[in-house]
Amino acid sequence: MDLDIPSSDQRARQVSELLDRGRVSLARDTLRAALAADPQHPDLLFQAARAEAQANDHRAARSTLGRVLQIEPGHLGARLLILWLLTEDGELVDAEELALALLHERPDWPDLYAAYARVMLRALKLGKARDLCKAGLRLDPDNDSALRTMALCDLIERPGGADSEALRKLLASHPNDQHVLSLVVVGLSQAGRSREALRGAKELLRMQPNEPQWLENVRRLRFATHWSMLPLWPLHRFGWGASIAMWIGGILVVRMLGRDQPTLANTLSWIIFGYAIYSWVWPPLLRWLLHLRD
Repeated sequence: MDLDIPSSDQRARQVSELLDRGRVSLARDTLRAALAADPQHPDLLFQAARAEAQANDHRAARSTLGRVLQIEPGHLGARLLILWLLTEDGELVDAEELALALLHERPDWPDLYAAYARVMLRALKLGKARDLCKAGLRLDPDNDSALRTMALCDLIERPGGADSEALRKLLASHPNDQHVLSLVVVGLSQAGRSREALRGAKELLRMQPNEPQWLENVRRLRFATHWSMLPLWPLHRFGWGASIAMWIGGILVVRMLGRDQPTLANTLSWIIFGYAIYSWVWPPLLRWLLHLRD
């Protein structure tokens, strides 16, 4: 009796369906048998790279993708997955170069605009990310990737974000977007854009109210954006460098004024002294008060 043995193409499609459903372990078992029979099949290797990426083994995924591109240099799926890996790993310059090359080849594919927008979102270039989403949506008004990225831009740029309930549903159904949003929140915070970061952190906390990391992020950013911290913004933004510059500059100005305007110099000395006391005493007190409120 003849056995109906699946072809390598059929097995690649079967593995792809398993990975789409998150069945990584079963997909890998299927791949082992398939690759043993056809170790140079580009689509099987591509699915193996997908499985490695989903298991967060980015180094192995890149190595496997390199094999795919040696066999089939123009493999679009492999190049898109490399773009995703570069973005996830924060190699944004290389990711942008690859996104531009792919768009040059396929300017009519909306998913590429969405992928490029993700790179710009990670680079905190929110305006460019939004423009790329719009370009993708002009080609396909219902494109899921572009809509999701546009929603993340809305959340960060606008008080209250996009339609908050819709956004929460979107993030709940696409867990990877939560990861992207958390990385953007960290980037915004490090760039001193605390109010935008706070909006993203609040949305993450609404998604996972029992997650200690998100709660701590909201507390930290609420502290950084409190109106009473505005006078201390230069010190928090530029750290010890700003503090040293303030003291040296203040001392020099006081000495200069002391020769001709001693009263003004004395007043300025007290202002600098009061500012220093404020910077030492108020921040820990504010943290304590905000913690009590929570």
